[in-house]
Amino acid sequence: MTEHTVSPQPQSAPPRRRRVWRTLAGALLGLTLACAGIGAWTIQRIWTQLPSVEHLAVYRPALPLRIFSRDGDLLAEYGVERREFVPLERIPPLMRQALLAAEDAKFYQHGAVDVGGLARATFANLVTGQPGQGGSTITMQVARNFYLTRDKVLSRKLAEILMAAKLEREYSKDKLLELYMNEIYLGERAYGFAAAANVYFGKPLDALSAGEAAVLAGLPKAPSAFNPVVNPARATARRNYVLGRMHALGQLDDATYRAAVDAPIALATTPPPGIVAAPYVAERARRMMVERFHDDAYTLGLDVTTTVSMRDQRAAEAALDRTLNRQPRAKRDARNGLEGALVSLDAATGDMLALVGGADFNRNVFDHALQAYRQPGSSFKPFVYSAALEKGYFPGVLVDDTQRTLTREETGARPWRPRNFGNRYEGFIPVRRGLVRSKNLVAVSLMQATDARYVQQHAVHFGFDAQRNPASLPLALGAGAVTPLELASAYGVFANGGTRMEPRLILSVKQRHGGAIYEATAPAGERVVSARNAFVMDSMLRDVVRAGTARGALALRRDDAAGKTGTSNGSKDVWFAGYSSGIVAVAWLGYDTPRPMGRATGATLALPVWLDYMKTAVDGRTPVDASPPQDVALVDGDFVYAEYTRGTCTADVPSYIRSRFACGGAAVQDASDAPADSGRPDEPMPAAVDAAERERVLDLFRTDD
Repeated sequence: MTEHTVSPQPQSAPPRRRRVWRTLAGALLGLTLACAGIGAWTIQRIWTQLPSVEHLAVYRPALPLRIFSRDGDLLAEYGVERREFVPLERIPPLMRQALLAAEDAKFYQHGAVDVGGLARATFANLVTGQPGQGGSTITMQVARNFYLTRDKVLSRKLAEILMAAKLEREYSKDKLLELYMNEIYLGERAYGFAAAANVYFGKPLDALSAGEAAVLAGLPKAPSAFNPVVNPARATARRNYVLGRMHALGQLDDATYRAAVDAPIALATTPPPGIVAAPYVAERARRMMVERFHDDAYTLGLDVTTTVSMRDQRAAEAALDRTLNRQPRAKRDARNGLEGALVSLDAATGDMLALVGGADFNRNVFDHALQAYRQPGSSFKPFVYSAALEKGYFPGVLVDDTQRTLTREETGARPWRPRNFGNRYEGFIPVRRGLVRSKNLVAVSLMQATDARYVQQHAVHFGFDAQRNPASLPLALGAGAVTPLELASAYGVFANGGTRMEPRLILSVKQRHGGAIYEATAPAGERVVSARNAFVMDSMLRDVVRAGTARGALALRRDDAAGKTGTSNGSKDVWFAGYSSGIVAVAWLGYDTPRPMGRATGATLALPVWLDYMKTAVDGRTPVDASPPQDVALVDGDFVYAEYTRGTCTADVPSYIRSRFACGGAAVQDASDAPADSGRPDEPMPAAVDAAERERVLDLFRTDD
């Protein structure tokens, strides 16, 4: 019997392959778990480091400072960023639809992340090898704009996704859309769609067409590339893409879509906000806000309403421009060209109605109306006459208009021989005629008889600076220094029955969406002189217009027009200060570095500016009726204080003055006959200036009108 041996079969390969696959699977699972762990740890770490989002509940962006006229016209906007916060309910549906069509059509359907959109963007980035598409939702963009950088890297993208998730846990979709539409940068320094609508189209959001809304909606993707100002072709293509999306989503019908695509992009023709109008007004208001709020003035969203009327402001600017443009080109074009200023006030309130501080704000930002202290010339004389009234020197009193030399003892410095303009003298003439004809000798004599220190104190109550207007005789001829605003405020006392109203420029300061910070109240004013003093002065200043150096103002055709010309020594400064119908205005012209202007006078150069402006300013206003107060009497055809008809007299009348009310050297009045209160309490006299100061002032005196 034969035996057969069975050979062993070789072991099969599948078990080995299974072990390899199990090993690989285990390694892959381990790697996956490790990555998941690392990812979870990374996510947890990033999540715990995410900033708080609570402050967005009361989101208030940095809003610029805006200056307005009293009529509501925007004068200027100041701020690094142009912003206008608008609640979502005030953003028109058309604008919201355009934005969502362009950026995130399913915003209200998906969560913080649009998984499909993110996958498509990721695939596109892998295919191209460039991180060009972000796939960000509106919420993710809010996270980026408020908290993160714009770098398109994985770590930032993960933080963006997590931040978006955190935002959606805390806020509604509407709130997130509101934040986005007010925060996103849209070019030209505009942040938010309301600001962009104003910058690009000069319109509010609710006035935008479908095409205009589409232009704005296309900007978030690339504000520079699709800027319609610098890239109109690309902006048009982007607009049409957005319109196509809106049409596809059923937000635009065929006709509206086609009309919007065919229409050109019509940008605003006016420049975006900066300084828009009334630059000197805007600059002064800006400075006032910075003084109060410091650098926060540019971010608090302050809306400042000024007292300025745009009708008055435009008239004032045009009046000054017309006079300056009539001057020889050499005077206008020089580096130190001819300058001018005009300021007007409501005499009853002190409100500045117009403020022009110079010939050209772009050439010279210095505000001559508020900051330039210049010699007022004869426009200062009324304050000497007003002081003299309180001493009994009334309009009918005679003053010697003969040239004479004042001794060293009389001047307190060196001898002085003042002269009249044109060297014309008339002997003894009434005080009224002395002012009407702008007689220098009469003004100096009244200053001397009244006492220089008393006149200085009297003038200080009108708002003038005592240090700039020292108590010396040349002050009678305007040898001190005043600003146009100071002079306007002082003349306002005569126009307002003796009460001075502090000039004011600001009516209100409000914080956008935050309420009022300041509201101007009815001004009280300060009694400077009695009503009778103001009445008598007003009557003389009206005569200056009727028959004196200001006859050119008759062209205003107003019976209540009153004022005074002024020309400083050598015609270096020319002025006209006057009022009518409750409006006071002062015009000044001169050079920043004082130099003669030839034969120019206040009557020939400044008065035309005043008149040109006032023709507009008084239109529609009622002239002011002048009725004498009960304590004013008429004697020999002119006004006196009533007590002087009952025995009160003027003591120590000098030889160069003749008055029927002179006491003959002795004061005989008693308390019952004392002049009525001038309107202010007794105050100490200003300190007398020394001889050196008197010498300086004497060198400055003028001899013109």
